[in-house]
Amino acid sequence: MIVAAAAVAKDEIAIRILLPAARLEHFIVSKQPVEPLLNVAVIDVETTGTDPLADQVIDLGYVILQVDAEGDIVDILAVREALADPGTPLPERISRLTGLTDNDLRGKAIDLDLVEDDFAQVDVFVAHNARFDASFIRQLLPSTAHAAWACSLADFDWLMDAGLDGRALGHLLAQAGFYNDGHRALADVISLIHLLAYPLPTGGTVMRALLANASQETWRVEATRAPYSARTILKARGYRWDPSARVWWTEVKDGAIEAEELWLFRHVLPDGPSPRLVSMTWRQRHR
Repeated sequence: MIVAAAAVAKDEIAIRILLPAARLEHFIVSKQPVEPLLNVAVIDVETTGTDPLADQVIDLGYVILQVDAEGDIVDILAVREALADPGTPLPERISRLTGLTDNDLRGKAIDLDLVEDDFAQVDVFVAHNARFDASFIRQLLPSTAHAAWACSLADFDWLMDAGLDGRALGHLLAQAGFYNDGHRALADVISLIHLLAYPLPTGGTVMRALLANASQETWRVEATRAPYSARTILKARGYRWDPSARVWWTEVKDGAIEAEELWLFRHVLPDGPSPRLVSMTWRQRHR
């Protein structure tokens, strides 16, 4: 166990005990499952870099969970981890981060047929920063191009809905009262499952809320031809710059489209054109 201490008063010490990550079997809830059931693959990749077109997956880990309508884990269908030789020396930063060496990876390969068979039963993938993981998974297996993804980083508000501060996986895990050694793919998956099973103050689990959020249709609002001078106000509003499409955009729920269009007309595009609207589901959102 890890003991964390912090001074809370002049002569007073508060001690918080962090428990080691539990075994996966600990998260299976013994109950009559509430249908419908979903097969959820919690997944993580470690890579040689951040560009899925140029860099390689060196460590793939995933656990396929059966989750019921209340967000409870009722079964574990598969637990996998596989290493892959990228064919080039590991960058020192990646080796330090993961603890992997060139010797660990030499001659290793991911059994893609096995992975594809596993993924054929998956209804939705969950990752902490799904945009990153999904981009590399699509390169490994093009058959996942239209898979549904939920992002525990972007599709859930940890502070407002769970009372946990921060966004990094390890920090959130510590907030939940656990720790995990290492930064390997399967270790990160197990850490994330701890967080997905975390009970919310309002009832239910993070898993339930995350899947509900991610499955909702939203709209990508693109500020087409917004002037360069508007970049500050757009950024303050929460818009992000898409360098490939060369457009500022934000994502809103179905009932907020009219208000967002009105804001753009008033503050950014008084003479038009109308913003471009693109429907977003969990099959398109994290690309």
